[in-house]
Amino acid sequence: MLLSKNDKRTYLPYSLPNGMEVLIVQDNQCKKTAVSLCVATGHFNDPIHIEGLGHLLEHMLFLGSERYPEANGFNQFLSTHGGNLNAWTGTEHSNFHFEVPSVHFAASIDHFYDMIHAPLLDLGLIDKEIQSIDAEFELKQKDDLRRLYQVHKETCNPAHPFSKFSVGNAQTLRSVDIEELKKQLIELHQQNFVPENFRLCVISDMPTVDVKPHLDATFGKIPKVSSNCAKTLPPLYLPEHLGVQINIKPIKVARRLIISFALPDTQQYFRTKPLDLISHLLGDEGAGSLLAYFKQQGWATNLSAGGGINGSNFKDFNLNLQLTEAGLDNIEAILNSVFYLLELIKQDLDSTWRLKEKAQLGVLAFDYSDGIKPIDDAIGLANQMFHYPTEYLLCSEFIIDQFAQQPLQDCLTYMHPKNMRLKVISPDLKTDRIAKWYQTPYSIFDIDLALLERLQTPVTVDYLALPKPNPYIVGNTQIQAISDELVVPQKIIDVPDCNIWFAQDDQFGLPKGECFLSFDCAAVVEGAEVSAYKRLWVALMMEHFSNQYYQAGVAGLHHHLYPHQAGFSLHTSGFSQKQMTLCKELFQQIHEKQHFSDLFEQTRIKHFHALQNALLNKPINRLFTRLSGIVQRYTHAPSELLPFVEHASIDHIDSIQQKLLSNYFLESFIYGDWNLSQAQDLSAYLVSHEARSKQGKKIKRDVVDLRTKAQYLHQVESQHQDSAAVLYFQTPSTDVKDVALTILIEQLFATPFFHTLRTEKQLGYLVGSGYLPLNQHPGMAFYIQSPNYNAQQLVVEIEGYLHELMETIDDFAPFWHHVRASVIKQLTDNDTNLSVKSQRLWMAIGNDDSNFNQQDMLADALKNLTFDDVKCFCGAMSEGNTFGKLILFCTGKFVNSRPDKGTEIHDLHQFKQTASYMI
Repeated sequence: MLLSKNDKRTYLPYSLPNGMEVLIVQDNQCKKTAVSLCVATGHFNDPIHIEGLGHLLEHMLFLGSERYPEANGFNQFLSTHGGNLNAWTGTEHSNFHFEVPSVHFAASIDHFYDMIHAPLLDLGLIDKEIQSIDAEFELKQKDDLRRLYQVHKETCNPAHPFSKFSVGNAQTLRSVDIEELKKQLIELHQQNFVPENFRLCVISDMPTVDVKPHLDATFGKIPKVSSNCAKTLPPLYLPEHLGVQINIKPIKVARRLIISFALPDTQQYFRTKPLDLISHLLGDEGAGSLLAYFKQQGWATNLSAGGGINGSNFKDFNLNLQLTEAGLDNIEAILNSVFYLLELIKQDLDSTWRLKEKAQLGVLAFDYSDGIKPIDDAIGLANQMFHYPTEYLLCSEFIIDQFAQQPLQDCLTYMHPKNMRLKVISPDLKTDRIAKWYQTPYSIFDIDLALLERLQTPVTVDYLALPKPNPYIVGNTQIQAISDELVVPQKIIDVPDCNIWFAQDDQFGLPKGECFLSFDCAAVVEGAEVSAYKRLWVALMMEHFSNQYYQAGVAGLHHHLYPHQAGFSLHTSGFSQKQMTLCKELFQQIHEKQHFSDLFEQTRIKHFHALQNALLNKPINRLFTRLSGIVQRYTHAPSELLPFVEHASIDHIDSIQQKLLSNYFLESFIYGDWNLSQAQDLSAYLVSHEARSKQGKKIKRDVVDLRTKAQYLHQVESQHQDSAAVLYFQTPSTDVKDVALTILIEQLFATPFFHTLRTEKQLGYLVGSGYLPLNQHPGMAFYIQSPNYNAQQLVVEIEGYLHELMETIDDFAPFWHHVRASVIKQLTDNDTNLSVKSQRLWMAIGNDDSNFNQQDMLADALKNLTFDDVKCFCGAMSEGNTFGKLILFCTGKFVNSRPDKGTEIHDLHQFKQTASYMI
C-alpha cells in the first residue's frame, strides 16, 4: 500500500475464505476501536412493489438478533461503555459502523456480527419501525434538497433503479401485509448480506494480531454464498432526458441554476482525475473566473463545480450557481460564458503544468493531511475497498501520477450543450407538474434547438481567462525545532487591550499552524441593530477576501472571518510557511476602508434570504437557535436581525466598521509550526498596527439566570406541520462538580430516553438529548419533533419520562460507573489532529482557563463522584428549586394545543432587558 510520509500506522489487508475482504489498521494514537462494514446493497436492490425496503432493513438490524434478542441492546451496550452505533443506506451500498473502547472490542464485534448475520426481524417491531420511517419521511417534506432529488428521479429513465423512492414511508411499506413484508425483508437480507458483498475495516490501537482472530471467529463463520444479484443497469438518461430544462419551485427563498452533464462512471481515471482539474478551472473564484465575472455582471453570488450523483454506470458533473434576480433573466449569457470557458480549457490541453500543479497539491494534501476521526476514516476506507486496488486504497482520493491528456479529452467530449440538463430553481417560475411524495411543483421541456446550436460556438467573453500558476503552494515543509517551554500556551503579549498567546505543536509533526484573532467590540452592547450590520459587514469582507485569496485556499492556506456574540473573529489555518503573511494582510484589510459598492446589494440580498430561510428551518433547529438567543445576552434571533438587514445601506456598513474598530479588545492565539521569533514578529505587528484601538475591554459572556422563575415558556412560530418541544435545564452553577454531574446525567439518560420515547412509543423521528453549555454555563436539553403528537403531549411525555427516570435512579446503580468511565475517557482522549487541539486550547483561552487543565479537573471531579451525588443532583433537578428550566415549543399543525404551565416569554427584547444575568 502507498503510504504518506507521516503515516505511522500498520495495515493488514486480507480476505477471509468466504470471500469477505478485510482491512485492519493498527493506530497507536487511537483510544477507541472503530469498525465499519460496507455492504454492496442499497435502495437499487429494493423490489419495485416495496420501495424503501432496504431502508427498513437497515432499521431492523438494530432491533435484536438471534443471540442478542433485546431491541436496541447493542446500542445500549455501546452507549453504556462509551461507544456509539449508526448506519446509512445509499443507492448501491449500505454502511453499518460503531466505535467502542478497545477493552470492549471482543464483546462488541460478536454482537455486531450477530446483528448483521442473524437479525430477528420481529413482526411487532417491523410495524413500529414503519412508523419511525414514516416520521422521517414527514420530517423531510419541507427539505428542498430532498424535494429537488425527487424531481431528479422523476426526470430520468424510469427503468433505472435511481428512479425508485429510496426512503419509503407508511404507504409503500404497508403495500403488502406484515407477514409478506417480513418474508421480503428475509429474502433481501439473505440475497445481499453475504460475505462477497462485505468490506470490513477496523481501526484500533490493538495490534493487528489481536484483532484478526476475533474477525475470523465471527464473520469468518459465515458460509461462502454467491449473492447472484449482479445486474447490468440500463442508462440513467435516455435521449429525451438530455437537452432539457427543468423548472422547480422551492419552499425556501432560492434562485439557483444547476448545469449538469451526463457522463459514464469515471472512477477508472482516479490516477489522472480529469474531473478534478475541470472542477478546479470552472470553480475558480479569482480574477478572470466565471464567478468573478458573474458577480461583476450582478448575475450570481456563488458557484461550485464538480458535484453530482454517481454510481456504477453514471456520473453527473454539475455546475451549481446561486443566482440573483438579474441572473434569472440572463441564463443564456451565463451558459454562453460557461461554454466559452470550456472552450478555453479544451484549447489549453497541452499545458500539462496545470495537472502537475494539481498533482503537487495532491501530494501535499496526502503527506500532510490532518488526521480524521477513526470512525470516519473506517467508513471511508470500507467504502473505498469496493472501488480501488489495495495498493492505492489510502491515496486514491489524492494521487495524480499519470499525466495523459486522453482522460481529460474523454470527459470534455460529454460537456456539450445537447448532453446538458438545466435545473432552474426559483419561487417565481411557472410549473405544470407535481412531483410524487414531496409535492414539488416543476415543469420539464426541451431546450430550444436554436439556443443549443448557438452554445456550440459560444461568443467570446473577454473577461474570462484560466487561472495563472498558484503563488501560495508551499515549497518548504521543514519542521521548526521545538522548545519544551513552548508546548503549553504562553502569553507573549499582555497589555490592557490585547492578549496574545503562543504555543508550538509537539504532537503531530506537520508544517502547519492556526492563528486565531478575536475582536471583542464595545459596540455589541448596543443591541440587535449593531449585530445585524456587523454580520453584513463580515459577509462583505469574506466576499472581498474570497476574490483576492481563493488560490490560497486551493493551496491549503485557509481563512475564515465570522461574527460572534461579542464581535467577530479571524481564523487562518493550514501550511505555516506563508500563513503569517496572509494573516497580516487580512488584519490590515479589516482596518482599511473598503469599496463595497459592487458587492453590497448582492451580498445584502443573499444575507437577507439566509435569515428568511433560517425561519423556515425544521422546528427543532428553530427551537435550539431561539434557545441561544434567549439565554445569551448578546445573541439575537434571526427575526430580530431581519428588519435591519432588509433596509441596510452602504452607509450603514461604513459606519459599523468604524464603530466596531474604534473600541475593541484583541485576543489571539498562534499555534503550530512556528518559532518564538516568528510569533513575536506577528504579535508586534498586531499590537502596533496604527489603526488599532488602544482602549478596548473584554466583553463578558453572561447568561440569563433562568432560576428566577419555577419554569419559563416560549413559543416559536414555525411553518412546518410537525410540532416540537425542547426542555432545557440550566445547571445551578459553573462549579466543576456541577458541570461533571450535568454531563454524566445527560449521558445516563440519553439512551433510555431515546429508546422509550422514540423506539417504543414512536413519538417522533427526531428524539434525543444533549449536554448544552451556553457561554460555558452548563445545561442539558431533551427534545422531540413529531408529526403525530401536539406540543402539549410532547412536553407531558418528556417531563413524565424524566420524572420516572429520576424516581427510579437506583436502577442505574449497577452500571452508572461504566458511563462515568466512558465520559472520563472522552475528556482525557488525545486530540485527533492539530486543528482539534488548537481549537481546544483556543476555547480554554476564551474560558480563562490559563492553566489549560479544565478537562483534567472535570475528569478528576467525575472520578470523585459517588452515586449519592448522582441521586442528590437528580433530586434537585426534579424539584427544580435550584435549576433553571425553559420549555420552547412549536405547535405545527396542532395550533390549538400548547403547554400552559410556566411564565411565558413574549417579547425577547423586553425579556432580556429586564432579566437577571449570571457571569
